[in-house]
Amino acid sequence: MFMGKRIIVTGANGFIGSHLISELVETNTPSTAIVKSSSNVETLKKIKFYNIIKTDNYLDPSIIRQLSISRPEYFVHCAWDKNNITNFKKTLQAIELAKAINCKGFLTIGTYEEYGLLAKSLKETQICNPKTDFGNTKYAIHLMSKNICKKLDLKYSHVRLSIPYSLRDNDNFYFSKIIKSISRGEQPDISNLYSANDYIHASDIARAIISLVENQAEGIFNLGSGEPIATKILLNMIYEKFGKELKIKIQNNISNNLEEFSLDNTKIYNKIVWKPSISIWDGISLLVHENKFNSKPSLEEFTDRIRNLCK
Repeated sequence: MFMGKRIIVTGANGFIGSHLISELVETNTPSTAIVKSSSNVETLKKIKFYNIIKTDNYLDPSIIRQLSISRPEYFVHCAWDKNNITNFKKTLQAIELAKAINCKGFLTIGTYEEYGLLAKSLKETQICNPKTDFGNTKYAIHLMSKNICKKLDLKYSHVRLSIPYSLRDNDNFYFSKIIKSISRGEQPDISNLYSANDYIHASDIARAIISLVENQAEGIFNLGSGEPIATKILLNMIYEKFGKELKIKIQNNISNNLEEFSLDNTKIYNKIVWKPSISIWDGISLLVHENKFNSKPSLEEFTDRIRNLCK
């Protein structure tokens, strides 16, 4: 294990970045967080993580000097902005910074949406033809990063995530919205009933990234559960836990054909013997429990619960 070698994490106060920092703290891996000047870093301070650099310019000479002293080994770029031009600029800056402080490797975060055409057991060798703006941007940044890292002699890896979720607030997660609506006594907006998707817990993502870094892996790696889970089955489970019955009005012009996708994890398993520890069933159960009893755990309690699931 490459303990003692520092890891730089951008976007460390974000959804993926904060989970990565939590895992680095738990494994006593030296790390430095880089966030925007305007960022709220209370999430990081709650886990007693204070090695935080606030900046809007990764290439500030004072930051390069500061980071060079700690001799970081790897650079994990989790930062993401709503503005795509900013994303390209910041990724370029991040790669330049990684090279300037003599990092050995650089890792970017991607998405299953890069593949475009979705199907079961998607492999990394699948030709990408993104259909969404998010997928297009992630894929373009991957290609740019791969090319530049090669020229700069930096090891490069790119992880493509299935649908990420966590106990922490994540309003973008479909089932979080459903659970919150039911807990408030509302009738949730049910959509995508005839779909089956691949879900991955953010803590599993963090552990996979750390293992890839430790092994100085190169290339593209899928990170998902490896199996599609039907939306209707998960909705039924959620309603049962609330003691309610799922009632859905049959809509005209809606296809009953199951649309499903999942990511094949064979490559990452063969490389680092990684597979997810937290099933979507356990994850959804915890989400329901927290909302049903309106008991929001502290970050320490959250971490303990996730670690118990992984045992």
